Amino acid sequence: MLVNTETLPPRSRLEDAAPKITGKIVVASLLRRLLNPWHLIKAVWLQIRRKAHRHAFDDAQLALYAKVLPTDFLHFGYFDDPSRRPEDIGLSEIGQAQLSYAEQLLKLVIDPAAPVLDVGCGMGGLCRMLKDRGFTPVALTPDRLQASHIRTTLSDVGLIRCKLEALDAAAHPHRFGTIITAESLQYLKLPQALPVLEGVLRPGGRWIACDFFHSQPSQDRSCHVWADFQEKLAETGWKITYERDITPHVLPMLAYIHMWATRFGVPLMQFAFLRLRRKNPGAHYLASGALEALDGLATANIALIDPAQFAARKRYMLLVMQRA
Repeated sequence: MLVNTETLPPRSRLEDAAPKITGKIVVASLLRRLLNPWHLIKAVWLQIRRKAHRHAFDDAQLALYAKVLPTDFLHFGYFDDPSRRPEDIGLSEIGQAQLSYAEQLLKLVIDPAAPVLDVGCGMGGLCRMLKDRGFTPVALTPDRLQASHIRTTLSDVGLIRCKLEALDAAAHPHRFGTIITAESLQYLKLPQALPVLEGVLRPGGRWIACDFFHSQPSQDRSCHVWADFQEKLAETGWKITYERDITPHVLPMLAYIHMWATRFGVPLMQFAFLRLRRKNPGAHYLASGALEALDGLATANIALIDPAQFAARKRYMLLVMQRA
């Protein structure tokens, strides 16, 4: 079939036509639904029933985690070479760094006869490595999604679904020879958690923690203040028997994420805002407040993963604690 190209509009006009038509259709559809009471009733009903439909999303989320994080770890990772530049880091190195992080923990587990409690077990990566090395791991998580994943992928691993603070220590009296809190210590409420840890840990057992702390007093509750944590341990009869600052070894991961966020994430988001303003200025005007809030939120979150700021304000510690 021959087409007379002289009768066609220029390429740029064709490119502009589709977004305009699409924008009109989207706005018209949105207005029809907003002005139709039956659509409003259905929207409210779907919102009320949102939990009933979450399982399909959770299944998709699990599949995404499994593909993006094939090592089943959800932590910062440990780079043997702290000088690695983010531009030179590949995805294979990310996986290796997460395995290396687990290796730092496994080196400190010395009691193969007693079960190991993995508090805040994430996707079960550490439990898998413990099991492969002959240990008996028990996973603890309050998260339904993580619990479901572990039941499916590690069906022979014991699972406790609750927060550590809610764990009935009387039901597990001095059961565990080792307790591990890898990037879960920051979430624990120490006054409630420390007695539980004492109740379920065997005499002479080890509590291994790997997490970050505020170096100085802070109003930020995202993690514990290092000095306050040390003081609380001393008050409750715990002592630190091994201590290592591994901050330099986790910074390459932060630098890698920060690079992608600043070089690609934010510019793409801002480009999308500008495109919306050009193609649908009315919609952009109506959403301008939300867009500004989103931009501010992105900026604030990126600041949290700035490796220079992290190193200046926090320290990442690998610890072993025992009863004094």
